[in-house]
Amino acid sequence: MLILHQFHLSPYNQKLQRMLNYKGIPYTEKYWLLGERKQVRAMNPVGKLPALEHDGKIVADSTDAAHYIEEQFPHSPMIPAEPDLRGQVHVFEDWADESLYFYEMHLRFTTPGNRERNIPRMVEHENRFLRWLLPRVIPGGIARITATQGIGRKSIDQLLIDVQRHVRAVDDLLTGADWLVGNRITLADLAVFGMFQALQDADMAADIITRFPRVCSWLQRIEQNTGTPTSQPS
Repeated sequence: MLILHQFHLSPYNQKLQRMLNYKGIPYTEKYWLLGERKQVRAMNPVGKLPALEHDGKIVADSTDAAHYIEEQFPHSPMIPAEPDLRGQVHVFEDWADESLYFYEMHLRFTTPGNRERNIPRMVEHENRFLRWLLPRVIPGGIARITATQGIGRKSIDQLLIDVQRHVRAVDDLLTGADWLVGNRITLADLAVFGMFQALQDADMAADIITRFPRVCSWLQRIEQNTGTPTSQPS
């Protein structure tokens, strides 16, 4: 039995959900509240979500979980066997997880208008006190994280210039191609897709994405190939 443990609105969820959907593997989704972090640590000492539970074994971190899925369920592979393509998939996934993530997090949850729309969505299932408290503390907490990382020290205008460069790079890579690596969908597509989906929760980033037709078509292809849920909510 597979259980996918998740926090609400995490872009990393998409990577694993869509990988399982593409492979046709049934799974149950378990969403945890931010107020349940102690319970999450009791379940998973690393304290990170998403985490995959398979027959009692917990695999934390979305990248580790993706590789575990590939090892346990090798049909419909999403990590190429060819060394050069496998290396490219790793680079794309790491770029998505360790660079694009900070852009989407900062734009979604710290910028005016976007934070007022997205944070209530993140905390809507929390208790009454946390629904009051978290919208007041999340923007500052995220801003401190992104400032340390570097992105949070940039102006919004510069962040949007960066985002446009990133989206344009993907659009360029899709010239004459349907997928980012090789001639079929891979984990690279899912990792970048999750971050682009999250970026679309920020109005100004969503507007940038609409200007690149190859990216828009690619997003639709991923949805068509991986959007059919095989999960059962818990």
